[in-house]
Amino acid sequence: MTALVLFFAPIKGIILMVALATIIDTCFGVWKAKSLGEPITSKMFRNGLVPKLVSYIAVVMLVYASDVFIINGLTMSVVSVEFISTKVIALVLLSIEVKSMDESWIKVKKVILLSIKLKLLL
Repeated sequence: MTALVLFFAPIKGIILMVALATIIDTCFGVWKAKSLGEPITSKMFRNGLVPKLVSYIAVVMLVYASDVFIINGLTMSVVSVEFISTKVIALVLLSIEVKSMDESWIKVKKVILLSIKLKLLL
């Protein structure tokens, strides 16, 4: 068990970010459901949040293992970024969650959340 923890230690931040984004997206979904008067049940969490978290984390861990043993050696000769496949997969998963949060925001507020953030930055 200790060996597994040590093996995956370099990606603990990536795993945490993906898990946190998934939990925040779930909070957005609950907020949307409450705002629109939709029912919220524990079955939704059991069938939605838990499998999503487990599958996202499993994908990140599997790609990282592939990176360590296969992909990283091939990609390092082209791009000098270690474990680029793991990072790309994490970015894809994060973008899926951000898009889902934006969709919830649009349904409730009728405004694109990402446009609000861009206006604040500019």
